[in-house]
Amino acid sequence: MNLSAIQAAFPQDPIPDVSAYYSERIRLWRDIFENNPPWLKVKRGGLYKKGDRSRYTLSTAKVLCDHFSALTFSEQCSITVSNEQYQSYIDQQLDRNGFWDNMPLLLTDAYALGGGVVKVYADQKQPQLSYIHAEQFLPTGWDSKTVLAGDFVSTTRSKEYYYTLVERHQRGRITHKLFQARSNGEVGTPCPLSTLYAFPEQTDYQTDTPMFAYFKPCVSNNAEYDTPLGMSIYANALSTLEALDIAFDSFVREFLLGKKRIIVPASAIQTVVDPTSGELVRYFDADDEAFVALKADDTKEMKITDNTITLRIEEHVAGINALLNILCFQVGLSPGSLSFDAVQGLKTATEIISQDSKTARTVKSNKNLLTETIETIIHALIAVGVFLKLIPQAEYTVTVGWQDNIVIDDNTLIDNNIKLVDAGLKSKVKAIMDVQKCDEAEALAELERIAKEQSVGGLAVDDFLSSRKGEGDDTSGTDAVE
Repeated sequence: MNLSAIQAAFPQDPIPDVSAYYSERIRLWRDIFENNPPWLKVKRGGLYKKGDRSRYTLSTAKVLCDHFSALTFSEQCSITVSNEQYQSYIDQQLDRNGFWDNMPLLLTDAYALGGGVVKVYADQKQPQLSYIHAEQFLPTGWDSKTVLAGDFVSTTRSKEYYYTLVERHQRGRITHKLFQARSNGEVGTPCPLSTLYAFPEQTDYQTDTPMFAYFKPCVSNNAEYDTPLGMSIYANALSTLEALDIAFDSFVREFLLGKKRIIVPASAIQTVVDPTSGELVRYFDADDEAFVALKADDTKEMKITDNTITLRIEEHVAGINALLNILCFQVGLSPGSLSFDAVQGLKTATEIISQDSKTARTVKSNKNLLTETIETIIHALIAVGVFLKLIPQAEYTVTVGWQDNIVIDDNTLIDNNIKLVDAGLKSKVKAIMDVQKCDEAEALAELERIAKEQSVGGLAVDDFLSSRKGEGDDTSGTDAVE
């Protein structure tokens, strides 16, 4: 975050002094997320192997953030607007701006860096959405519920100049300032906005709705108390992430150092002159299958021994899984949510909730925050639509509904339907529709085919259906077939 550019653009306005938070905390979280942690390099061992080498890493931070994003947004939510015209407008704008594709990616970065922003604005007579990382946004105004004002900073290069754009959002009003510099990292001098952009220096959308929505993970920030800046989900688990990479590096090197080694008597070693260096090179001819001449009287000295060591696979796997469980404890997941050795299998939402799952509570907390973020995006899109006269001013309400974010596997779906049918709480036709993902007509046809192979409860289903058709094609009684 280039705080100097913000200060140069708006010198009369104070800004929070959080430069260390961006340069030390967020930059560290990004390095770890990009698989470039501070513990990546390790000293080489051995007499002739000085210097550093790179550790083998698990990329656990990236995996963890992807996992959180999938849990939060694996099932697309339903966004309902009470006004029918507004509903059509919102559906169109979300699809046109790639909301459903880009939001999971933004969430992954937000969980890693402590926050992310969706910015709403008008460009060429159409609403636009921009997905902004935490490093490019500084909150400057907030209340007890949400962030109301903030500054965005971005740098681009055009020909021989670097341009820094500072964008200030204040409750529906957006102000732009542009700076030009010869080298990257400098603020430079003010220049006309028209040098690069076609939009005006200031736009007032005539609404109290912020033209951006800030999402941060549900993690208590124990590093910055004076601003609403978010915190990475792994900010307090860095030691565990380092220990996981150390354990995985040891696991991989177990194969490198545990490769087959053969001990041969010294008399079996031959020498040859290297034609390039002229030095003598010692070697054992493993391709000499006919005979090997040895100068030794003791038969023990003539023995060639396989000294291959046993790999410690189980010990390494157990150690890595123990560290993963510690990581789950630190980030708010249930034990076993991350596993190194085997796929745990998908659990249904019912199973998770019945177990009073820590994962379920963490996901619910993050979804509550994400719901507010999405509602703000919708309000901002409507405000821009009214500003551009794409839709009229009208009363409306917004409802964000979530589907089951835990994927239910086919076996669980079948078992649930069997239990409901056996208990008389669901018809066989409806069960077939759910399991085979078909409509009622296809389900009835499938039920007739099943009837040709077996009868249910002593009454052939095809006979039953024929009798029902004779009564006016009323198939509502199908629910009672047993």
